[in-house]
Amino acid sequence: MRLLAWNIRAGGGTRLSGILSAIAAHDADLLVLSEYHPGEAGARLRAALCAAGFPHQSRAEPSRGRKGVLVVARRRFRELPPDLSLPEPSRLVTVAFGTLHVIGVYMPNLLAKVPYWEALLTQLAPHGNGRAVALGDFNTCRAYLDEAGRFDRTGYFMDRIDALGFHDLWRRRNPEGREYSWYSHRQNGFRIDHAFLSPHLARRAGPVRYSHTERLAGLSDHSPLLLDLRKGLRPPA
Repeated sequence: MRLLAWNIRAGGGTRLSGILSAIAAHDADLLVLSEYHPGEAGARLRAALCAAGFPHQSRAEPSRGRKGVLVVARRRFRELPPDLSLPEPSRLVTVAFGTLHVIGVYMPNLLAKVPYWEALLTQLAPHGNGRAVALGDFNTCRAYLDEAGRFDRTGYFMDRIDALGFHDLWRRRNPEGREYSWYSHRQNGFRIDHAFLSPHLARRAGPVRYSHTERLAGLSDHSPLLLDLRKGLRPPA
């Protein structure tokens, strides 16, 4: 099962066909698309994804003028109720394939992301011994490792989710690696798109990587994150 997480920068207009072509080339089974914009553009995106083989789509919609997460898949899933205590509940969208829980994430910037991190940690805590993965655009990074300096004041959440037992899989496999998934207008690089896996999933996960072709081509200002999970995984006894 291949998961693709990508901030598509609303994903409408002239970029839509290129985004769809990139998604098709990666042959993913589930997409977590952040910065999803509802309304007419969102309807076009949903229809195009359905025609491309992703008929199962999350129903959570951002409020007017806001953006959130759209989760789509080739096979049926169960969508869990959103956390209505959050200012924008559609920034955390959780779906389940049997015992596998997938949380699509699109965090806001700066300190506005704190309540979303707290909600995510609370949601992940019961799944430490099961099968769960949170992936998407976290707008969060470790100082001097996922960014050149120390701009992000919420990087400590990376330690908190690690203490919960969930693994930043790319970092675990690339302890000293430097690879950025987003660049600011000043061309400062940041790795802010992540996949955090429960220990059971992390031990058995396949490749995890970034694809920078799409960002360099201008389809989005983010690079997609690709994660392969092996079929037939069962939680530990």
